[in-house]
Amino acid sequence: MSDYDVIVVGAGNAALAAAVSAREQGAARVLALEKAPRALRGGNTHYSGGLLRIAFDRPDDLRALVPDAE
Repeated sequence: MSDYDVIVVGAGNAALAAAVSAREQGAARVLALEKAPRALRGGNTHYSGGLLRIAFDRPDDLRALVPDAE
């Protein structure tokens, strides 16, 4: 059996945001569990085009996502 720092149940907007946040806060191993069939995975994200939107407070937050940006 594997050990995880965080286990997130579900893979909708809130669950995926929680998984991302856990990694950003230092969790090395994060597991997201989803029971829905492949065609319906993602909770509400399934109906929003599969996009996950994350709010950023500062331009530096965005620069970390785009390494070549100045």
